[in-house]
Amino acid sequence: MKSRNKKRLLALVLCMVVAISNSSFIFASETGQAEYPQEAEVQTQDEAVADDMDVAAYAADEGQAVAEEQPAAVEQVAAEPAAEPETTAAAPAEQPVAEAPAAEQPTTEAPAAETPAAQEPAAVPTEETAPAAENATAETPEEDATQAEAENQQLTWSQDVGDTTVNVTAEAGALPADAQLSVTEITSEDEVKEIEKAVEEKAIEEQFSIKNIFSYDIKFLVNGSEVQPTTPVQVSVDTPEITSGEDAAVLHVDDNNVAEDMNGAVDGEGKVVFDAPHFSKYVIVQTGNSKINVTIEYYDDTTQDPKTMIYASKKELSPGESISNYDIADNWNINYAEKSTADGSFERISNLNEIKVVSDCTIKVYYTPQYERFPGSTIFYDYTVKAGKKGSYLLGDSYYSFNQLTNDKSPNVSGDQKLIAGTNTNDQNYEQYRKYQISLPSRLPDGNVGPTKDANCWTGSDSTIPKLLKGIDDKGNVIFNYAEPGFFVDSNFSINYRASWNSSAEERFLRKVYKNYTLVFDRNGDTYTLSGVEDGGKNWVTGAGNNFYPLDKVLPSYEESERGNNHNNYFGMRYDVTFKIGDYVGPLNYEFTGDDDLWVVLDGKKIVIDLGGIHSAAKGTVDLWQYIGQAASLSEAQKQQTHTLTILYMERGAGASNCEMKFTLPSAKIQQVDQTQMTNISFYKTDAEGKGLPGAQFSLMNDSTQATMPAVSDSEGLVQFQQLVEGNYTLTETQAPKGYVTPTTSWKVKVTADSNKNLSAKIYLADGRTELGKLTGGEYQIINSASTPVQPPTPGIVETKKELSHEKYIAKNDEDGTYNLTLNVSGAVGSESYANKLDVLFVMDTSNSMERAMNSTNRSSRFDNQQKAVEDAVAKLKSKKNVDAQFAVVSFDTQAGIETEWTKDSIKYPTGVGNYSGYNKKAGGTNYEAGLIKAKELLDRGRTDATKIVVFLSDGDPTFYYKKDSQGNITGIGGGDGNSYSDTAMTNAQTQLSKMSMNYFYTVGVGPKDSYDHLSNLISSAPIGTVTGSYNGTDSSNLKNAFDSIIRDATDLLCTEVTVTDTLTDEVELADQELQVVVKDETGKVINKLKNASGNKVDVSDIITTQTKKDSDGKTQIIMQFESDYKLESGYTYYVTAKIRPTTKAYLEYQNGSYTGIGDKNTDEYLGTGKKPGNDTRNNGTSSEQNGFYSNVSANVTYKYNNKTYTKPYAKPVIQVNDSTVSHTVDKKWENDSDKVAVAVELKAYVTEAADPKISVDNPKYLTSEDVKTLPTSMQVNLSETNNWTHTWENLPTKYFYEAADGSIKEIDIHYTVEEVQTDATKAFYGQVTESSDGKTTTILNKKKDQEDKPFIEVTKTFKGLTKDQIRELADASSPYTITLTHIETNTTKPLTMDVSELDSILQGSDDEKVWTYTWKLEDCLDGTYKVSESNYSKEGYDVTVTVNGQQVTDWTDFSVVTKQATISEYKQSGKTTTCSPKEFTIGKVNLIVAKLTANEEYFVWTSTPVSISERKEIVKLINDKIDGIKGIGFSPEVELQKCYFYSGNGINDTLVFRNGEIKYDGQDKLTFDASKQWSMFAAGTYTFTETQNAEIQITNKYTEQTADLNLVKTSVNGTKFDGAEFKLYKKNDKEEYELQKFAYTDDSGKPQTKETIQVINTDTSEAELKNLPSGQYYLEEVKAPEACMLLADKIYFKQEKGVITLTDKDGAKLATSPTMWDLSSKDGKYTLTVKNEIIYDLPSTGHSGIFNILMSGILLMFAGILIIYKMKGKEVLKK
Repeated sequence: MKSRNKKRLLALVLCMVVAISNSSFIFASETGQAEYPQEAEVQTQDEAVADDMDVAAYAADEGQAVAEEQPAAVEQVAAEPAAEPETTAAAPAEQPVAEAPAAEQPTTEAPAAETPAAQEPAAVPTEETAPAAENATAETPEEDATQAEAENQQLTWSQDVGDTTVNVTAEAGALPADAQLSVTEITSEDEVKEIEKAVEEKAIEEQFSIKNIFSYDIKFLVNGSEVQPTTPVQVSVDTPEITSGEDAAVLHVDDNNVAEDMNGAVDGEGKVVFDAPHFSKYVIVQTGNSKINVTIEYYDDTTQDPKTMIYASKKELSPGESISNYDIADNWNINYAEKSTADGSFERISNLNEIKVVSDCTIKVYYTPQYERFPGSTIFYDYTVKAGKKGSYLLGDSYYSFNQLTNDKSPNVSGDQKLIAGTNTNDQNYEQYRKYQISLPSRLPDGNVGPTKDANCWTGSDSTIPKLLKGIDDKGNVIFNYAEPGFFVDSNFSINYRASWNSSAEERFLRKVYKNYTLVFDRNGDTYTLSGVEDGGKNWVTGAGNNFYPLDKVLPSYEESERGNNHNNYFGMRYDVTFKIGDYVGPLNYEFTGDDDLWVVLDGKKIVIDLGGIHSAAKGTVDLWQYIGQAASLSEAQKQQTHTLTILYMERGAGASNCEMKFTLPSAKIQQVDQTQMTNISFYKTDAEGKGLPGAQFSLMNDSTQATMPAVSDSEGLVQFQQLVEGNYTLTETQAPKGYVTPTTSWKVKVTADSNKNLSAKIYLADGRTELGKLTGGEYQIINSASTPVQPPTPGIVETKKELSHEKYIAKNDEDGTYNLTLNVSGAVGSESYANKLDVLFVMDTSNSMERAMNSTNRSSRFDNQQKAVEDAVAKLKSKKNVDAQFAVVSFDTQAGIETEWTKDSIKYPTGVGNYSGYNKKAGGTNYEAGLIKAKELLDRGRTDATKIVVFLSDGDPTFYYKKDSQGNITGIGGGDGNSYSDTAMTNAQTQLSKMSMNYFYTVGVGPKDSYDHLSNLISSAPIGTVTGSYNGTDSSNLKNAFDSIIRDATDLLCTEVTVTDTLTDEVELADQELQVVVKDETGKVINKLKNASGNKVDVSDIITTQTKKDSDGKTQIIMQFESDYKLESGYTYYVTAKIRPTTKAYLEYQNGSYTGIGDKNTDEYLGTGKKPGNDTRNNGTSSEQNGFYSNVSANVTYKYNNKTYTKPYAKPVIQVNDSTVSHTVDKKWENDSDKVAVAVELKAYVTEAADPKISVDNPKYLTSEDVKTLPTSMQVNLSETNNWTHTWENLPTKYFYEAADGSIKEIDIHYTVEEVQTDATKAFYGQVTESSDGKTTTILNKKKDQEDKPFIEVTKTFKGLTKDQIRELADASSPYTITLTHIETNTTKPLTMDVSELDSILQGSDDEKVWTYTWKLEDCLDGTYKVSESNYSKEGYDVTVTVNGQQVTDWTDFSVVTKQATISEYKQSGKTTTCSPKEFTIGKVNLIVAKLTANEEYFVWTSTPVSISERKEIVKLINDKIDGIKGIGFSPEVELQKCYFYSGNGINDTLVFRNGEIKYDGQDKLTFDASKQWSMFAAGTYTFTETQNAEIQITNKYTEQTADLNLVKTSVNGTKFDGAEFKLYKKNDKEEYELQKFAYTDDSGKPQTKETIQVINTDTSEAELKNLPSGQYYLEEVKAPEACMLLADKIYFKQEKGVITLTDKDGAKLATSPTMWDLSSKDGKYTLTVKNEIIYDLPSTGHSGIFNILMSGILLMFAGILIIYKMKGKEVLKK
């Protein structure tokens, strides 16, 4: 033990020694001494001391600060040799880093030996020289200036690594003179992963995110050996990925992959700088924000690649924070997840709960869907169309029907327009209700408008009738556009029906509501498919699809109109599904197929599927993203908004009921119909003019629970909150639409219940009392103010705004699909589209002087000249198409009045002078002030958006004015007699003018100038900013010129330096590079000459130049530029027109999505005449408020006016792509008219080129509406007699666009064909498809398939001699008669069991026939031998005969049959070629020709004679095995058979067009193939078939019924036989009743008779009384006993079965022992029934004492017996 302990102690000591020695080695290595170059190791002590002395001397010479710092560091090194190197680096690291000037110390990557400083570097002392260094610092050596200067210099190394530059700067002596920098990027995958792991750990520790990682191995080499610096060196890394202002971290990663932060930084030049004390692996980390953005994408892993994304979310995390809650989808299970890496690939996440992120990344989560049966609450409505008739002599007949009801929520009946249940045909309705009709255009399955149909009649097809439904109000009521009886009203309605006045009342429901039913959906992930319906007891009542009759179990007995189909036909169904978008991005759709009416309503307002009408099964689908908005563009509030999808379904036609429903919604919930009462509230968010504003965000908070729900206004401004319970709420607008102000107030919403507990909601203002205002339609309205509201003009200050007239519009050229894009500009204010609104007010003088003559030459009155000038001005303004003017007139003299209020129509002018007297002053004076006061009243009532012009006319100076009190009230009129100018009158007028708001104010003098000297002084007081002018109208021409000038001021803008620029979008290109310029005057006349700046007329092209060019973004620009000094001329309009067309990008975007823009108003070219602005002159075309692609990115006109430059934008028109379309027709033909059956066919659209390079002529791409949205969403149609077996698809696109690999957009033709949809009804046929030469018609000829000749076994069982009951016993379900076929080779069995349900059709006729045949047929048998056996029946009494294929089997108890399929026994190929030019074959030499189609790997197969299905399969195998090898994994002849089109010699008549290739048959011996591009292979040969071997088994069982004879013997109890007894015989019949049997005999006359009794005769020669007794249960009853015998009281029960008679009880059970009074015996198969009788007495002989003696003897014997018993008893007593 001690020895062992000693050993252990010794081992421990040795371990410690090893550890200590290793520690010493590690320290030596870390301090760098072990890695110094050999030159440093051989340095002599004297050299070291000398060098250190130089260092100390240099430090002392550098000043106090350095002298105190440097020796301390040296001393520390000497005193503590084991210290970390960072300690020694501390002092040098604080010194500034600077490179020497280039002249003194060049920076070079060459060895340092070329520089003087590098030849003699200063060395840091080793450990051995440290003491000497310490001593040296104490001495004061002689200064060596040259040496100190050299030591102060720095060395720089530089090396490029890819596009990164690494610079290293070191103090002289820090590295050997000949050291070389070596930098390599670390790219080893394993090493990179280790580094990334170390960096991520450091990022989590120091909380920074990672954008990029750059890893380098930096080192210095001398003669290939690595050296380390003696002091830290400065490193800078310049990489283009990092720029100034960004953050970066520098990490040193040691050999143990531990990262150390080197405190690096990014300098002002974008370089990463840091100090390096040593070299190895350094990592530059480009750091990101303090938060990390993680995108999480969720995919359905069951879909094909690329996987369908179903959810997407973003998270912001801190570095190292784990991601929680991956499982955000309720109906999915996580399969696995993966995370993006730095190189863009993805790696699998092993543990979802522990993944930590340190950089922006994407995580993909792959889900698999959960499956479950999902119950959903629903409401069913049962409508009784015919509930009975009540006759009345006085009142007439009353017909009770659901259709008699009304619904106050829908409109009243108008013109017999009412929607009813039941059609107007087939007597479904009472006659008085057949008058109701609603005639509307139908909608065809392809979406086109069809013929007008009656909504109350069957449309005759799957066409539907839209626009019957209006929507659902906030209370959940269903509202129709027409009167209706209350289809979806949640209340019962019944009547008390009496057949007559004195009969009892019966409650009959016209509408019955059921709320206890449940819809059962199959939910797979977020997809719900209707499976069926359960009633309240969870009993299955109907499945989805055909025969959808959920209310059959509650079919009213009194309904008279069910068409005899035993179904409850007329009903409705409603259910509501709620959902939130949240992070969901997957499919969002609803699909329905069925009849009749089906509406799907989103949020009560948007009808997204409208399949109204009584129609055949129709299909409707909707992508709800189109209504909710694309997921990427939804705000958070929109994502959290609750949506409701309401499904309304009705069966109104009683023809058939089909219902298939499927929807995909995230976490959908079907509302419970019996849940807490709820209601909705909605309102519209509008601007001040009532226009709906999208994007406004609201929250509604329940005041009690504080629960909050969000909502966002839609494109029409509609805001909805759903599922509100009773209570009070606070409504708040949280964010206004862009450009509008968010209200600071809130509103109150009150939800209250009425007496019936029905809820209603109202919105109030914040006071909770004042109800919110409503629109004209009754909807609530919340108005937003613009963010820069228009303020009313401040009196006295009006800004005059004049904007150059400019228009942009577009017109489509129908002949080639191009567009004429026109931009114009004119020297006018306003345009025909955007009219210049003018309010023009004339203030007209009616003073007495206005009656004077105009002047000496014009003797007409000033009054008349004034009015004529005003009338002419009004007419001129009205004639301008760019002006929208209204006018008003004020007249003044002593006082003033308004002659005409604002009007655009006829104007009332003053009729004379001197109209206004007052305040004791006569009329006829001149009171400027009075006229201006009335003018102000009119201005204040003018249009707020119009330019206001006031023209003040007078022939004199002011003479009167108003006197006013201190409050400004008029008290009188001043101014003397009114004949002289009054300064006060002018001052008052000027004061009044200053209070007015207008844009223009003019004074116009009328008559001689000296009569109105002071009139022009009035304008000096016009408000600031008002344009003013003063004119002298001394004669009529001057008056006209004055008004012309005024009109020009208001309507013209004569500017210079005009340039028009239009930049086209990528969706538009020039169809013609030539631009057209036209100049027109106001009359529309084309102007060819313009005046240049010099006034000379020159060509238009000299003034206006045009060009097209590319801007910096590569977009096309249209430019019209005027000479800079040219001034736009009044009345001229300048046009530039370009011919444009959609680009291929436009077609691609339209094909894959939709139009992206809506054209501005007034952007359609108007070509009419006489139109005025404001009348939508440019809104009737392809652009204004139409969907399309914008024609321009931007367009503007730049011009200079009054030395100021303006730029104004043009409107934005749109264009549409030119949908070149084609129609395609399918014609269905039948080889035999008797075979016709309705079939479905499907249009196939395909292209032979696409983005996928695999697509080719041999591998086409089949298109759907998801690929090309203009394709029909459903391409299936039904063909029948109704549509004459033909259908045409209209408006099919002809082109397909795709983006090629090089980024270009390609277009290719779309091809069409039609294929037949296989159903059970069409399985017996095959379609011969031919295409017309123009590719527009597909003809499908259906031929009946040859009878399947695959091997079969047919077993026919014939029973002879059995009754129907006996046959039914054989088919008893507990152990039915069975024939079993056992395949010997595989030991598989096939039982053929007699089915009791099929017996009714077999057991026809009476039991007398007794021959019944039952047949089984086992098809598609395997080749081989089958053993046949029977079971579950007794063979007794049967004769059995068995034949197989007509040959009798010798041993029917053990036999077998053999089957064998037809096969090709021999095939000889005569030729095969793959060089497919047109080909010709000689029929006599071959009986099989195979031609392979190039396009789709299908085959044309010709045989000389028609071949059956089995033979075709053999030929398919032959093609695979010996001809062309079509076989693949899981090869199936049945599947590959679909690729082969079989024709025979008589199946081609003359010429056949097959897949656009001609095939000609001359009817004799030549078959020719043309159009070689269609074929890639031909082969021909001969084959021989063996016949199919079947087995037909006939088993006949003949049953011979066995009878029995029964002899009756009558005896006494002691065996004495008696004759004369008579019996009746009864037999049990099928009713389990005993029936008396009658016996036939012949009377004495020879006539046949019957009797009911049997007489027993006991002679030896007598025959049995009961001969040939058939099987059955019997009893005998004695009706007459022999003489002196007692009558037998009991019935004798027995039965006869298969010739055997047994005694039984009355129930038919066999007796265990024979009764006392009768006995049954048999001998040699003969049965005797001996029946005994009690004897009453013996008949006495003559002279015998007779019965008396016998009686007395008996009495004596009895007494003797009593005596003996008494004595014996006595002895026993004595003995005792």
